[in-house]
Amino acid sequence: MEAENTLLEVPNDLDTLRDLIVKRYDKLSQRLQQVADYIMAQPMLVAVETMATIAEQANVPLSTLSRFANTMGFSGFSQMQALFRDQYLNRPRDYKERVRQARDQDCFEPESPTTIFQDYGVANIEAMEQLQVSVSPQKLERAVSLMDKADTIYIQGMRRAYPVAFYLWYALMKSDNNVVLLDDHGGMLAPMTRRISENDVLVTVTFTPYAPETSELISQAFDKNVPIIAITDNQMNSQGSKMDVCFEVQEGEVMGFRSLSSSMYLAQTLAVSLMCRETK
Repeated sequence: MEAENTLLEVPNDLDTLRDLIVKRYDKLSQRLQQVADYIMAQPMLVAVETMATIAEQANVPLSTLSRFANTMGFSGFSQMQALFRDQYLNRPRDYKERVRQARDQDCFEPESPTTIFQDYGVANIEAMEQLQVSVSPQKLERAVSLMDKADTIYIQGMRRAYPVAFYLWYALMKSDNNVVLLDDHGGMLAPMTRRISENDVLVTVTFTPYAPETSELISQAFDKNVPIIAITDNQMNSQGSKMDVCFEVQEGEVMGFRSLSSSMYLAQTLAVSLMCRETK
């Protein structure tokens, strides 16, 4: 399998590398899957840590890191690591303590409304700053272009993901695009998706535990060659290889309750960007 690396085009950005890992994951050896799991889950650490530290944390020999990089088409691990450093270290950021400092200076009960308010502030600010760093201009452009070219934009999200899907549908209803919100009211999900074709686009929002209705819809769209744009929390989920554009969003979380701020932020970006194209 490693011999195939000579036939691979070397990924030139982190998005391309992540997509390649997702598509080839099932064919990797167990050791190489360990490396894949680590670098997909800890991209910031891959950007800043030494090769020895990464190998130790991933619980693999140093040689496995090199072998993984070769399998993905790189001449060595440092060439692959350069993509992570370019994504996470070479972009302007403004990480400030802001809300955390304000909380540390006061004395509130751990479960007081003020403490929870400040905790969510910290969690959401950090999550959105992380999203700003991790989402590339190329991925945003690709998603908006797919939506712009589509005859109909189908939008779907279940349970916790539903508010994001509903907002995106609501915002795009103000545009000139044909937009359909897919939900299961009255058991109409299957009839509503019957007409979806390769000239359309499916925008789906899905978080763990992934709704089976969403997974089934993604499979159906993939079988019909429908472009799929996903907002999700893990590109390595079972449907990841079927997505044309996958935005991996890590939401802020307080006491087990996850926010939707970052996903809404991304949905707003897609909606407004698409509407701006209509005015040109």
